[in-house]
Amino acid sequence: MLCVLCTYMVKKSLSYLLSLSVCLIIALIIIISCQDTSPSYHSNSTTTHLGFYHWQTNFDINPRESEYIDSLGIDRCYIKFFDVDWDFQKQQATPHASLEVSASLPASIQIVPTVFITNRTFQHISDTAIDLLSERIADKILQQCTNFPTHHIQFIQIDCDWSLSTKAAYFSFLQSLQDQLSDKNIQLSATIRLHQIKYVDRTGIPPVAKGLLMFYNMGEVSNPTTVNSILDLAIAKKYTTSLSQYPMHLDLGLPLFQWGVLFRNGKMIQLINQLQDTELADSTRFVATSSLQWEVLKDTYLNGLFLYEGDFIRLERVTKNELLAAAELLQIYFSGKEFDLLFYHLEESVLADFSVADLKEVEQEFIK
Repeated sequence: MLCVLCTYMVKKSLSYLLSLSVCLIIALIIIISCQDTSPSYHSNSTTTHLGFYHWQTNFDINPRESEYIDSLGIDRCYIKFFDVDWDFQKQQATPHASLEVSASLPASIQIVPTVFITNRTFQHISDTAIDLLSERIADKILQQCTNFPTHHIQFIQIDCDWSLSTKAAYFSFLQSLQDQLSDKNIQLSATIRLHQIKYVDRTGIPPVAKGLLMFYNMGEVSNPTTVNSILDLAIAKKYTTSLSQYPMHLDLGLPLFQWGVLFRNGKMIQLINQLQDTELADSTRFVATSSLQWEVLKDTYLNGLFLYEGDFIRLERVTKNELLAAAELLQIYFSGKEFDLLFYHLEESVLADFSVADLKEVEQEFIK
């Protein structure tokens, strides 16, 4: 009798457990089927903080520039505060092109003071002068930050295309500058070029909290046979394969600018910023030798610059499609990350070739 009772109880228990399992499976199926499977704007957890570089010496936002800031929802502005170059007469590093401030930004936009330092500064500076340079630069930046009283500065960026010969001095300077700013709770960012990504074992990693990949100026601008030194994806693809191994957080900068490259007797003379092809339309002075190259037919002036007969000008620019192709190439490396996506730079003449919708479309390539 006991055995029969036990057998009955076991069968009842197994039946209950089986029924419970079936119910749980059905409930799980219902929950899964009810979930929204439509793609999310941040479905891959990529978050961009959209921003601009501001590279002019006068910070004065006009209505057109303000429209781009508002319409794009800009929350970063990397503002060049000044340049530093080596003064051969004084034999010391000297600041130039200090920023004059004529406008303000909403406190919601994070300002990142930026300082450009020439590589030759670190070719000539002595080891004993590095700490003094970092102290003076820190003091000058903090003094200029008072022009933006409603903003809490979290990062300062240093822009320098260091070389193997200047790496030690430059990295020593960065460490010293960070020490100067430690009590202010301000961290450093440094610009990184593509060659410094690919050859990281030789060029080293700057001692900063994060870097910003400058995805432009990647060709030999002084070479007469170069097609477009600003953005050349064929060149870029030779370097980007190393991006995933770079051991530091990277933000990203993309170009909007264009220029004319003036050559004389086969040598580059200078750059003519924001030169438009319409300015070369006078057939009595210029003749197009290709779609983006013109020869000067007679001595003349262009934008205040004197040109000689026989000079030639190569026009370099970036199109929306090229920006989209660059974003498509880079998307895999920035997928799933939070990073600053900057456009270079905030100036009405630079923005003229790109609508707000164009720039939003470029951003979408990273977060689609």
